[in-house]
Amino acid sequence: MSRSLPAPLRLAPVVVLTLTLVLSGAREALGQRVNRIEWSLVREVMPLADRFTEAAGVPPVITGYRTGDDGQETLHGYVFLTSDLPPEQYGYSGPIEALVGMLPDGTLTGVRVTDYDESYMRSMGDFLRTPGFQEQFAGKTIGDPFRLWDDIEGISRVSISVRAMSRGVRDSARRVAAAYSATGAAASSAVVDFVGMSWFELRRMGIVQRFEVTEPGEGSAGISLAYIEGDRVGEYFFGALLYERAVRAVERRGGADHLMLYAVDGSRLRLFRQEGWSIEQGGDTIAIESTDVVMLGLPSGGVVSGEATMVGLLLAGDELDVTRPFRFVYDVGAFGVHSVEYVTREARMALAEAEAEAARAAVSASPPASVEIAEAPEPESVADAPPSIATPEVEAEVAMEAPDTAAPSAGEEFDFVFSEDETLLARTLSDTSWGRVALMLLVLSLGTAAFFTKGVSLRWVSLGVTLVVLGFIDGGFLSISHVTSGIWAGTGVYLRDLPLLLMVTFTVVTTLVWGRVFCGFLCPFGALQDVIDRIVPRRYQRPLPKRAHDIALYAKYGVLASIVVPALAGSHVSLYQYFEPFGTVFFRSPSLLLWAIAGLFLVASAIVPRFYCRYACPLGAALGVVSLVSLKRIGRVEQCSHCKVCEQKCPTGAIRGNAITFHECVRCNVCEVQLIEKTGVCRHKMADIRPRLVQLKTSVASGAASSV
Repeated sequence: MSRSLPAPLRLAPVVVLTLTLVLSGAREALGQRVNRIEWSLVREVMPLADRFTEAAGVPPVITGYRTGDDGQETLHGYVFLTSDLPPEQYGYSGPIEALVGMLPDGTLTGVRVTDYDESYMRSMGDFLRTPGFQEQFAGKTIGDPFRLWDDIEGISRVSISVRAMSRGVRDSARRVAAAYSATGAAASSAVVDFVGMSWFELRRMGIVQRFEVTEPGEGSAGISLAYIEGDRVGEYFFGALLYERAVRAVERRGGADHLMLYAVDGSRLRLFRQEGWSIEQGGDTIAIESTDVVMLGLPSGGVVSGEATMVGLLLAGDELDVTRPFRFVYDVGAFGVHSVEYVTREARMALAEAEAEAARAAVSASPPASVEIAEAPEPESVADAPPSIATPEVEAEVAMEAPDTAAPSAGEEFDFVFSEDETLLARTLSDTSWGRVALMLLVLSLGTAAFFTKGVSLRWVSLGVTLVVLGFIDGGFLSISHVTSGIWAGTGVYLRDLPLLLMVTFTVVTTLVWGRVFCGFLCPFGALQDVIDRIVPRRYQRPLPKRAHDIALYAKYGVLASIVVPALAGSHVSLYQYFEPFGTVFFRSPSLLLWAIAGLFLVASAIVPRFYCRYACPLGAALGVVSLVSLKRIGRVEQCSHCKVCEQKCPTGAIRGNAITFHECVRCNVCEVQLIEKTGVCRHKMADIRPRLVQLKTSVASGAASSV
């Protein structure tokens, strides 16, 4: 008869399956939280300010002022707290709050993390305050994408929290800039080499023009457009690989005289269509057919990466004169007709030349006039010196001492995409590391192949890759902390990280169908225990007595309850780090206590195969409870009633005769391989075994009778 859990635990699958749907409660409103920040920390994020005001305004900011050499006090910048500008960005276990200093031109002067409650702190330490991490934000501008592993140096294995902090700093700074008109000069029409500029600078310069299409009550899509004047610009926009693919796509369509970038962001991407495009120039309308709209999909490089969710090309023929201004027109039917004026760099050069020629003509047409030269007064300061005597060195010094704090021109507004305006899919895809996705797919593919083929060699290859990739390289293994984080921070903790979402989905599906496949193939600590079991000689191994084993099995369910129940009750105090030694081993914890605990578990696993999996793993307990409703279980044959081979080889002690305690089975294939290879009694047919069993019973019966 198969063993099962006590009746109360049979109800646990419902609890476990709904854990990931529990959202953490909202924090109480604290008003202007920036008021509680110590002034010493304010000075850290804005060290050059001489005076600060109390927090004021909407959103609340502390304003910093600086006194010049002339004794005049000028605005230096703003200091604000990200938590005062909702929505807060959630990390792995909860919101991450940071204090930010910013100049009026959108340049950050400093960032300091003020508050976060991260479960990985128990095993990794205070990682967001690692020297050099916060400091890297100083000097960045609000136009930068703040993309992890691109313009932001991350911290390995905690990408969710690092990404959340970076996005929170970026979005809150953009909101403050938008509220306090901290842009600097309006978009310039100067003829400059813009390759190397940020997306924000391209927008300000007019190199990239953007308009927005809105579906009332549903959301909007922002469409950005730019002219691609050559391969160098194309590679800068798209990145070399995607631009090469774009060029091949254009060649397959017969080529084009002019290429224009389009980039779409926002929550309603479907508002961008291939139909309805045209260009107006000098009273003429140049139609852009749907076949001339080349869709390239997700951005994978270039300056547009991190700023848009979908990119492509608009193609135009030689009827378009790029030396003159023109207008993009987009007719979306029920959602209106949208247009935006565009001036290419060639057109700007042509306009500049025309203006210069007109000026020369005006001078030549004017009669000569006598000019009286008066002695110029001595300037009171370098800044008052006339331009004719200001050297480049002096101009640079003046610019550094007196930063531009000019207000934007009338009507100028920020045109950023903020996090709540993006779809969850857009945010996830824009933040995804496709290298990590490839590694995760490799691990999942090998595990799946090994599970279904039952190949012993392939299983060891799969375990090796799991141990190296998920354990020591990526740290993408599952933990009970993923359950508690789902409770604390909501399901977005899974949805914001595509590799994690793949692992969670795979684990849930396989557990519901086949049982604890994750434990047998995708757990790096399980793989490490299997390696230890392979290395340690059998004479040193001492499994627990059956009675002690049967009692100790339920210890891990007690550990699971001690971790999950407080989390459901709202407590952020968790003991999981003391019961998950793989976090210590693979994250290389600085805690000596955690290393001592991990060492004890490893030594115990050398004596009792898979000791940790059998008696202590809370995630294994959770998956064991879910496996009670698994659909497909390991088959048994008649020989199993008379054979002990599988029972002796089972690494978790889940087999007793012909019965399998399925919630303890890790689906490692060991017993199934014995059936396939027909080892032990399995190599004989039952027709050959039954006569022996009859003889055995007769002999036993005769012996008993003679003794009487």
